[in-house]
Amino acid sequence: MGELISIEGEQVTLLIEGREYIFPVSRFSAPDRAYLQNWQKEERCGVCRKKVGVEKMQAGERVFHSKCFSCLVCERPFLDRQPIRRDEWGGMVHSEHFRHAHSCGSCGRLFSAKRAKLEQIYADGRVSCLVCLRESVNDVATLDAVAKRVRGGMAELGLPTPVGPLTMRLVDQKTLNQEVERVHGRGSLRGLTLTTFRTVTGGPKAGTSFIHQVWVLAGLPVVECVSVLAHEFGHVWLNENFIDMSPPSVEGFCNLLSMHALNKDTSKLADILRKNLAMSEDRVYGRGFREMDKKLQKLGWPGLIRDLSTRRVPLSKRAR
Repeated sequence: MGELISIEGEQVTLLIEGREYIFPVSRFSAPDRAYLQNWQKEERCGVCRKKVGVEKMQAGERVFHSKCFSCLVCERPFLDRQPIRRDEWGGMVHSEHFRHAHSCGSCGRLFSAKRAKLEQIYADGRVSCLVCLRESVNDVATLDAVAKRVRGGMAELGLPTPVGPLTMRLVDQKTLNQEVERVHGRGSLRGLTLTTFRTVTGGPKAGTSFIHQVWVLAGLPVVECVSVLAHEFGHVWLNENFIDMSPPSVEGFCNLLSMHALNKDTSKLADILRKNLAMSEDRVYGRGFREMDKKLQKLGWPGLIRDLSTRRVPLSKRAR
């Protein structure tokens, strides 16, 4: 069933093929739950999760092996009351050495800058831990597979595939930021949707046609790429339907789709990304998400989509 990492409340974390996944205790059989109870009774190191013996270090409520209770940068043990910086994966560094550590741009895992491999440092300045690097999306074939997964989740909600052709492009952060600035966007984004449309009146070719470009930051782990594509495909649907809403409502709806996609993933990274979405203080992306989530809880997905569909504004009535 994978390597047991931790048990916190009703959640069990397992290490499966190098990635941590979170499962509810209720998912396990009775014999497995008995094993979990016995495992939890034993004192275990807060880093490696193996049993500790007589020689141990205490830090707050956690205990550690002496060799594990050390800085990722200098590899020396922490002394009593030394300031420490931690990540969500058990990694720790002396506060004074934090500037010599990298924090993964996707999962936040700390690692030594000095011992990092060349491929962990992207040309645009971003950094990745080895776990996220192993699952990074760097080619169109993988991106297409992720997109297929995302479209399946959107179809469950009643959102159709785009009418117009859609192309996807993997880009670095600098290129993405330049395009965001060109279209008067804001922030250092991880995805961008560009939609152009053409309307023909009269004749056999009357109607509106669309062309969509979705730009995605290269090198994201699959889980994060799923979240980004779900968000951008939300923009595609809104654009094709000419839904007229405020920026917080637009981005909030698209973040709802990201959350829906992340809810299908039991990895710890997906859990971190969900928390980031829910707790963001950004006035557009964070607060917009929480406002739209309130509507979702009240209306459900079918009701929310129907409500948004009533906000279509015909081209003839749009401000010129």
